[in-house]
Amino acid sequence: MKKYFLVFLMALAAIPAALAQDEFAASATQDTTVTYWQDPLDGDNKLLNKSKFGDNWFLGVQAGTFWSWGTNTSDAKFFKQFRPAAGLQFGKWFAPYAGARLQAIFGRNTGLADNGKSYNWNSIGGGLDGIFSFTNIFLGYKEDRPFNLIGILGAGYEHTMGFSNKSWNQDRSCFSRKEQNLISARLGMMADIRLSKALSLNVEVTNNWIDDSFDGNDNVKSSGNIWDGHVNALIGLTYRFKNHDGSRQFTYARRNMSKYDILNDELNRLRAENEKKLAQAQKVVTEKKTEVIESEQYITYISFDSNSSKINRLQEVNVYTAAENMKKLSDADLYITSTEEVKNSDLFLERAQTIRDVLANTYNIPAGRIFIEKNPGVVSSLDPQKSCVIVYINE
Repeated sequence: MKKYFLVFLMALAAIPAALAQDEFAASATQDTTVTYWQDPLDGDNKLLNKSKFGDNWFLGVQAGTFWSWGTNTSDAKFFKQFRPAAGLQFGKWFAPYAGARLQAIFGRNTGLADNGKSYNWNSIGGGLDGIFSFTNIFLGYKEDRPFNLIGILGAGYEHTMGFSNKSWNQDRSCFSRKEQNLISARLGMMADIRLSKALSLNVEVTNNWIDDSFDGNDNVKSSGNIWDGHVNALIGLTYRFKNHDGSRQFTYARRNMSKYDILNDELNRLRAENEKKLAQAQKVVTEKKTEVIESEQYITYISFDSNSSKINRLQEVNVYTAAENMKKLSDADLYITSTEEVKNSDLFLERAQTIRDVLANTYNIPAGRIFIEKNPGVVSSLDPQKSCVIVYINE
């Protein structure tokens, strides 16, 4: 029986190890040039990327021992109370600080009758636990932290069966060998050690409180005992499934400036074309004198999410670019228009007003120098000698 039990545990432990094989093979590299988005309303702390329901799930297998306690066990030898146990856990982290798990657990228990003789029985159960990362609560969340200390608080049930059929306990009035389903409460701690992006080693110690009848000996009057239970000491491997973005944990929102390369290339192309036009219009010949007028025009493109007038984080750099260009031109005006004929006037005006408010309120661009024109043809017909900044809303 013991041999089959060990083979069963080894097979379970091989499941997450096989799933995470690619993670062990990959070498982790850290880009020291990465910067992060910060929340000014939260002390400029780094912003976490939004998670979806399918993110941050995990599966784990555990093996270890039960140390049973209950009626008469204060007279038992300490090491004789240990018996093998195994567990399976499946859960989700809702935030870096808290989550929940379902745990199924099976083990062998040992008790001590009032005649000093020991007996055994099996129990199998399941429970729902709240899990709390004390490390992240008190030290703040870090993506690459190698160690986490986790608190466990939960409740569930346990089913008892397979009591020893001894001749001395068959007729004892206070001893019952019948199967039962009992409610349990649980409290404990877990140490979680990261082995790779997908796999971690965890060591868990929890105590289960169960009704006095759990050990089959419910003679409360003689023992003064109203609770039975067992301490679970388990070691296991936990596999973290991939999130929608390919990560396996909570991640901070990074500023990836390479995303703007396409926009910058287009901006540079438009600037080059504009410089050619300006070169042709730099000299104005009059009857009395030749006057050279120099002007500058800057063009910026801003895109919005479908049916939204909110500027997303990827486009904030373009608003910033427009504001910086306005600061270069002391007497210039800024025009907000569309790249093509406006189909939805209300939505265009909402988006334009959002850009106007950010420029005025965040970057202190005078509102009187910002004009909204939904007809792109009007802006295209501006005098090329006029210095200005043009913000195009991509329809």
